[in-house]
Amino acid sequence: LGVDVARGGKDKTVIAPRHGRWFDKLVKRPGTATPDGQAVATLTISVHRGKCPVGIDVIGCGASAYDILKENTWFRTFPINNAEGSGLRDRSGKLRFSNVRAASYWKFREALDPENGEDLAQPPDTELLADLCAPKWKLLSRGIQIEAKEDLIQRLGRSPDSGDAVVLSWWLEVMGTSRPSELRVFKVGDDRRKSAPKI
Repeated sequence: LGVDVARGGKDKTVIAPRHGRWFDKLVKRPGTATPDGQAVATLTISVHRGKCPVGIDVIGCGASAYDILKENTWFRTFPINNAEGSGLRDRSGKLRFSNVRAASYWKFREALDPENGEDLAQPPDTELLADLCAPKWKLLSRGIQIEAKEDLIQRLGRSPDSGDAVVLSWWLEVMGTSRPSELRVFKVGDDRRKSAPKI
């Protein structure tokens, strides 16, 4: 599961269930229905199945939901901080990424490549399609940088919640955390900044 937490207003909390390379219908709730971390955690648990890992954006409101979810030791949850650095490179091995947000979006872009991609199957969702097609990028000295979410919101007139949730879900695959043998269980007291898988 990829969980993008609403930041209030018109934003939505979106959960992207993924079964291998097949994405199920997105679960969307208005921000008013998930006003705090407890509400987001409850919704996430209701969607969760089996031993699937959960990747949640811990910048802003998502941190509260993560803190609640990690108290359940049976629940495998991974904090994803899009502002952190990433040691990954693009498929060519030449280009770096300015942060996790850039790396996650670019790796999803590579996975969607019709010739050399991962044959991903996404749900028929026009909002999701618009979200994934909207972000612009540029090449800086420190690597590829994806358009800031704030700038994207201004251009779209809304937050790209659906796109972010799907990218978060696929990022678990990139991190190698989708296979049960490689999952970690986060326990009470873990520092989400230190506990995140390093790449």
